[in-house]
Amino acid sequence: MGALGEGSDTVKPVILFLGQQSWRAGAERVLEEVLHAVEREFTPLVALPEPGPFAEALRARRIETLFFPLGRYRSGPKSMADIAAFPYRSALCASWAARVIRKRRVSMVYINGPRCLWAGALAARLTRTPSLFHLHITLTRRVDRFVSALGCQQVAKIVACSRTAADALLHNHASLVRRLEVIYNPVRSFPPAASLAWPDGGAIGSSERAAQPIVGVVGRITPAKGQHIALGALARLVRNGLNPRLILVGAPDPHSAQDKTYRAAIESSARALGLGERVWLPGYQENPGPFYRAFDVVVIPTLTTHGEGLPMVALEAMHAGVPVIGSAVGGVVEIVQDGRNGFLVPPGDDIALSSRLEQLLTNAELQRLLRAGALATVDSRFFVTTFHGAISRAVCELCSPLPGSADSGLLLRRGSIR
Repeated sequence: MGALGEGSDTVKPVILFLGQQSWRAGAERVLEEVLHAVEREFTPLVALPEPGPFAEALRARRIETLFFPLGRYRSGPKSMADIAAFPYRSALCASWAARVIRKRRVSMVYINGPRCLWAGALAARLTRTPSLFHLHITLTRRVDRFVSALGCQQVAKIVACSRTAADALLHNHASLVRRLEVIYNPVRSFPPAASLAWPDGGAIGSSERAAQPIVGVVGRITPAKGQHIALGALARLVRNGLNPRLILVGAPDPHSAQDKTYRAAIESSARALGLGERVWLPGYQENPGPFYRAFDVVVIPTLTTHGEGLPMVALEAMHAGVPVIGSAVGGVVEIVQDGRNGFLVPPGDDIALSSRLEQLLTNAELQRLLRAGALATVDSRFFVTTFHGAISRAVCELCSPLPGSADSGLLLRRGSIR
């Protein structure tokens, strides 16, 4: 464990973070901000299911990582095999986490996702250690809400990424409101990067924008994210005489055969529709900033099977002044305001999506108004400083930092479980 400062023999309280995947998606990017918020006063210990890019990034920051036997689950609705494995894996992980808590004298457990909720909650109960659950998605299925709500009854505090996500959890479980707080995801400016060029070598410059607008989709390449809906809308725009291009930023889950097959199907469909030269899949981007700057509009074509909490994509696009057209699902409806910073469309409806895209891309005044509205949307609720302060206070409610720090007036509440 790390020392408070040079020459000090006082160690900082340890927080055990439980993550549910080892590659970087929205929840992992938010967790990075959580770590920034607490690592000055606490020692983070991050447990992940397996080695991967996210673990490597944490180690580069000199944050200790461990691996625990959470296993892999498919995204969206779970298979019968996943459902059958969940109780056993949760019990196994709870036993593992309890041993780590005792051995490392952990002061708090931070649970960063529903897959590890029961493991973290049980381990915290067994060791009388306070725990916090961070909810990053909107739970759309009744069984998911029920199982998560039961787990949340065992934790001391719940942080939800949006009011929509909070309301879904509280549905039929209103008593949880006493321990729940909504803390919105933060959005950062991306670092400068070289300008983009198409795969054929042509530059993506401002002179091309009016003649060939760019529609962007950012996110994991998986059926529930609906990239095929964006492709269908693109085909309709071309048939109507427009000249757009589509960039699908993101990659399949490296362990998902379904995702890899889906990406291949997107590329095959683009060629079959005669859109091969209009569609570009550049893969996962550590710094997507140049893409946001190139987009005229960002589309979030999520299907109803995927519970968006508060999409980082929407926040990042609007922070760059890019309007968003999104499916009216989950937390998308909390950030996208019809006619102010973008449009909402029914999920899975490529006709409605193409209609809104055509309305936007053929009206320069509307583009100007929506760009201004997008910039105005990202207010202080989404500032990094706001997020860091709120998370720090939430953590310190359960586990105080060392005497002498700014938050040291709070007593350590090890063993206090609500």
